[in-house]
Amino acid sequence: MVVRRNISLEPSHLKLLEPLTEEHGGNLSAAMRDIIEFYGFMIQQHGSIEEARHASRDDKYRSPRELLIEDGFCAMIDYPMFDHFLKHAKDTLVEPEMLDDIIDPLIINRISELVDHLNRKCKEYGWQTTIIMEYDNDVAPKTAISVITGRSMHLNLFLSGMVGLFLAKQKYLGIVQVDRRMRSIRMDLQRKESMDEAYGDLLRNFGNLQEAVDGMREKPDFWRTLVDLHKNSDYNMVTIHKHEFEDLLAHRIPLDTAVLERSVDDSRPEFLRFVKDLYETMQIVKHIEINGSKIMIDHGYRDPDSIATVKEIMVRSFGADGNSYIADELGRLIVLHQVDEE
Repeated sequence: MVVRRNISLEPSHLKLLEPLTEEHGGNLSAAMRDIIEFYGFMIQQHGSIEEARHASRDDKYRSPRELLIEDGFCAMIDYPMFDHFLKHAKDTLVEPEMLDDIIDPLIINRISELVDHLNRKCKEYGWQTTIIMEYDNDVAPKTAISVITGRSMHLNLFLSGMVGLFLAKQKYLGIVQVDRRMRSIRMDLQRKESMDEAYGDLLRNFGNLQEAVDGMREKPDFWRTLVDLHKNSDYNMVTIHKHEFEDLLAHRIPLDTAVLERSVDDSRPEFLRFVKDLYETMQIVKHIEINGSKIMIDHGYRDPDSIATVKEIMVRSFGADGNSYIADELGRLIVLHQVDEE
């Protein structure tokens, strides 16, 4: 068999070979040998040159975001729908299991690692959000400041709650102050004695509805019925403990001491506000106004015996922290005056 050792190339072929030829210092034979070796490699990889051609046509560059979607780690969603979901997650916290998937505490130990990790995710996911943190120690901070800036206020809130939860669990950092603006949220954090104390700070600032949502998910039928009852009565339903109702049936003046005793250790203004919020929410009375040592109660009742019972309940409830009151009636109001004890 005679093998021809000369080849004919068109100017267009030579043009395509120029980069490879230049790489070999103008040696066309060396460039051709490279092409032949590459040809053999492609056949070895794909079985035939035809399969190699198909693979070459199908293979294209995919961005990290495309790879995340292809692998099932992400899903594309338009911003209005994304914002809708975030809006309805407001005042609730991300579940601990989801938090560990997003921020793995076995991998992320330093604050700097947390910032780099979240900023990388924000960029990959197209969230247009940036996280900046200042701290006195990268591993065991006593104080820190977190600033999250982005186009979506709801996303800023969600991420702030998520960062706050991670820092509460891993670093015992509790929230001292929150500054909310249209495009950013700043959190000032300080190390607390325990994770529970830090978590309590987080709930007050970013998880006001967490316990309520958990309760509704636990007993959805109960809460759906209760909400319907209150709405249908224009919020004129009275909600009391079964023991209090039993006292009423037995013509005794009820007092839910179990509920009140849980707040007796609070500061006096907080205790008074707790009692006010409790009885207004339970609809025992219409409105309570606290003005220094004077408490004015708009009870909303007409029957004299009912008013007398409500008056006794208010005196005993507001006095559950050890203070004494006397009560007067002024029109439709019950007015409590604190008694100064020597």
